[in-house]
Amino acid sequence: MTRAALQMVCLCSLLIFSSHTTGLTAAAAQGSRCISLDELNNRTDRFWKTHSNKLSFPQNLLQDARTCAQTAKQMRGDVSSRSLAPWRYSLNQDVDRFPREIAFAECVCQGCIINQHEDLSYNSVPVLAQLMVLKKTRCPRDPNKYVIKKDFIKVPVACTCAVPRLISSESASCPCTSIPRPVSEPQNC
Repeated sequence: MTRAALQMVCLCSLLIFSSHTTGLTAAAAQGSRCISLDELNNRTDRFWKTHSNKLSFPQNLLQDARTCAQTAKQMRGDVSSRSLAPWRYSLNQDVDRFPREIAFAECVCQGCIINQHEDLSYNSVPVLAQLMVLKKTRCPRDPNKYVIKKDFIKVPVACTCAVPRLISSESASCPCTSIPRPVSEPQNC
C-alpha cells in the first residue's frame, strides 16, 4: 500500500513536472483560449491513455473503515496503519477539476497512538502538499466552450503526530496563571 500512496503523490509530479507538455497543460498556459467540450474530452482521454498506468490507485485503500481503536490494536501493514498518527484515504471529486478525483488523507485518530492506545495529549494533524490542478470554467464569450486555468490546492497526503499548540494564559483571558496551556485543554481558571 505504501507504493500505492506514492503513486498518488506521483500524480502531483506528473501534472506539475511532466517532461512533455500535454494538450491540457498547453491550453492552461494560454489561459484565455476557449475550447469545445469535444476538444477538452479528447485531450483528457489522450492524457489518461498516456499516464493511466502511473496514476492507478487501489480501491481497497478507499474502503478503509477502521476506527482508531482498531488501528491501535493492529499497527501492521502499510505505513498509514503503522503510523503514530494513522490515516485513511477518501476520494475528493470535482467535475470541473482535472484530475476529477484526488485521494485525500484523513486522520483516523484525534490523538496519537502511544503504546497501542490513543493518547489525547498529542494531536494527529494532516500533512498538506500543494498540487497543481486544472480548472475548467465556461467561456465568457461562448457558453458552449470552456477555459482551462491552472489552480493550486492543498491536498492532505498523510498525518503526523504533533504536540498540541500552546496558547498563553494572557491570550486565553485567564488571569490566574501564566503557565501556557495546550489549545485542546479547557481554560478553567
